[in-house]
Amino acid sequence: MKSGASDPFADDDDSTDETKQETETDSVVSEQSTDRVDSADEVSNTGQFNRSDLPFKLRRDKVKDERENVHQLFVQDATEADEQDARRNLDDRFDESVYKLDAREAIYLAGMQNIDDAEDILREWGYDL
Repeated sequence: MKSGASDPFADDDDSTDETKQETETDSVVSEQSTDRVDSADEVSNTGQFNRSDLPFKLRRDKVKDERENVHQLFVQDATEADEQDARRNLDDRFDESVYKLDAREAIYLAGMQNIDDAEDILREWGYDL
């Protein structure tokens, strides 16, 4: 080589070492920032909840959500009038209007939970003569 000429490959080795150092530094910084992000995720996740943990009324978007089964019910005129009275009575017990479908299902469930009352009605209708 001529005097004063630099070795063209010498810079490559230095820059390679610098690049390695930068890459290692970037990697450490990246890991640290990832750790901070993970920590932030842990903090923010503590305030989250599962939608399924909410009461039935609050976790749905529409009144028919989570109601896959359709029960068509034919009722007598007196039963229809009683149902309307019962729904009005339920509306009065809450500070808001109760959906008709919710009221009907609640009344249906109440009847199943009080099977003796259902038995009495069936006897009035002539069952067990």
